[in-house]
Amino acid sequence: MFPLKNITAGWSRKQMIPRKHQDSFLKRLGELKSNGYPLDRAIEFLLINLELNLTAVHQEVVNDFLNGKNLSDTLSKLGFPDFVCLHIFFAERYGNVEETLKDTAELMTHQRREIKRLSKLLHYPLFLFVLFIVVLSVLNMYLLPRFTVLYSSMGQDSDGLVSIISTLFNQLPFIFLSIGTVLLCFFLTFIYYFKNKDAHDQWSLLASVPLLGYYARHYTSYVFSREASHLLKGGMSFQEMLRIFSQQPYRKLLCHMGQFISDELKRGQTVHQTLLQLPYLTDELKRITEHGEENGQLEEEWSFYSRYCLSSLEERTEKLFAFIQPSLFFMLGLAIIGAYLIILLPIFQIMQTI
Repeated sequence: MFPLKNITAGWSRKQMIPRKHQDSFLKRLGELKSNGYPLDRAIEFLLINLELNLTAVHQEVVNDFLNGKNLSDTLSKLGFPDFVCLHIFFAERYGNVEETLKDTAELMTHQRREIKRLSKLLHYPLFLFVLFIVVLSVLNMYLLPRFTVLYSSMGQDSDGLVSIISTLFNQLPFIFLSIGTVLLCFFLTFIYYFKNKDAHDQWSLLASVPLLGYYARHYTSYVFSREASHLLKGGMSFQEMLRIFSQQPYRKLLCHMGQFISDELKRGQTVHQTLLQLPYLTDELKRITEHGEENGQLEEEWSFYSRYCLSSLEERTEKLFAFIQPSLFFMLGLAIIGAYLIILLPIFQIMQTI
């Protein structure tokens, strides 16, 4: 069920710990580390508790730590997402691995809960949409042609409203197909264009997209301000912090940011002036950076802003969820009303002629 290690080729690149267990794995790993467990023993203990048949992995974990491998490397091999490994990578530099493990576990739990919630929100509207497509097909294939024949046999023409609605419903399949084709072509073009860009251009492009840009800017600002503030609070110099950013292997954008900011500072630019050139950061972060430089509390203000940024993302997501389902119900309601009008209006019109 779960991929085993190939002795000659190294660990499998497939996910070794199922995603549904990863948040609890991190939380318990943080608790064991806080209670004095060595990381290799803690991971081995948790793998046994998960009842995964990964006996060979136990020895690999021990060997990795004996050979100087970091926890972030081990978690990457165990199939954890890059954003988890990124947080742990930085935590290993500023020395707060236990708390970061617990915080990241909470972040994963929240992320999984929001995805599940979105899925539940979309289930019923999608069911109604499929049902509407079935009704539309029945109307176009059977009901509308019969009404047309009936009107012709009675020597009558349908009134304006019925004619308009009938024409609209006849054209809906073509409209849906056209919109779907255009969206698919646009999506494929965007992906092709996106993949041929470097990390800076990719995130600049994402930041310019309506709605998506809000999440891109706030997520990037959250990660940068959170990790930078922790490193600076840990006693690291600003240049050393930037060097760590440029050397981490999990986010190309942060590598670019670390190198770019370092180069600009060497040219005599301030941090605020440098961040102004990065379109995938929020304006609030840039203003806070300017204020932090002036009062000498940059790491404290970045730390506060990272928490504010995360709460802003959660609030925006709540508002988006509150908007999605009613909007879908409204559009489906209009479509269903239109279907009823097509069925009932011709009947009423025929009854008036009897």
